Amino acid sequence: MNRFALALAVCALASPAFAEPLAPLHDGVHDFDFALGTFHTHIRRWPDPFAAPEKLVTYDGIKTTRQILDGNGDVETIEADGPKHLSVLNLFFYDKNTQQWNLYFPQGNAMGAPAIGGFHDGVGTFMGQDSYKGRIMLVRQQWTPKGPDAYHFEQSFSPDDGKTWVPNFMADLTRSAASP
Repeated sequence: MNRFALALAVCALASPAFAEPLAPLHDGVHDFDFALGTFHTHIRRWPDPFAAPEKLVTYDGIKTTRQILDGNGDVETIEADGPKHLSVLNLFFYDKNTQQWNLYFPQGNAMGAPAIGGFHDGVGTFMGQDSYKGRIMLVRQQWTPKGPDAYHFEQSFSPDDGKTWVPNFMADLTRSAASP
């Protein structure tokens, strides 16, 4: 086969008529829509999951999430009572370039680094780093929808770079009757 015929064959194979269509990129901007609105939250928290995982505290309260930034972000507030009152503000931002969510869980007056990830097979998994008793370790957060009106959230620490995970915060949420 001469060079011209070879070049023609390569061009024909590379043409759109012969190419497999590319799957569209997943636009995950609506991944957290299941969590929009007002929910009752039942929280289980382990203040020291490595030293005393059997000792947990519980909280009950209200979690509200609304969209911001034309739907490219969410703001979540939690007000819950237990051994003490919890008042929490969390921020979620969708990055269309990376097709991932950046989740911020401010503590006190510090924003901290985000947990980053997305949804696969209906479960959202987000990874980040946090300081626990002065030690930096991996943190994993997972959101699992349980139908249109409920979901489960779990946060775990890994002391060994992701080989094992120890939960320190879990919440089961049920949509309030007045919520859309």
